[in-house]
Amino acid sequence: MTSILVVDDDPALLRLVALLLRTENYDVEVTSNGNEALRRLETTRPNAILLDLSMPEMDGRTFYTAARNGGYDGPIAICSAYGARDASLELGADAAITKPFDPINLLDTVKALTAAVTR
Repeated sequence: MTSILVVDDDPALLRLVALLLRTENYDVEVTSNGNEALRRLETTRPNAILLDLSMPEMDGRTFYTAARNGGYDGPIAICSAYGARDASLELGADAAITKPFDPINLLDTVKALTAAVTR
């Protein structure tokens, strides 16, 4: 089963995205900050990561750099209300999703990100 790690500090958004992805048969893990997400990467390798930029403890940019430096080479999509596209280009992320997002667009992006990984 294709696994997705969703990293965002908004509990309602985490629930919504997890439900949406699970209805499409993705295995979903959620974390509310970059530190927690890095700990998860020590024991699991998700097929893709959806990453917010603005979070407590460790922001998305710092997490992105730490994850890449730690060896995570799967696709990462920046999912943010502010500057998703710019941050995606700056960091070299695989996709950008601007909040609020259309659920169909989110699913299409996740499918595109995971298609190459799961082949």
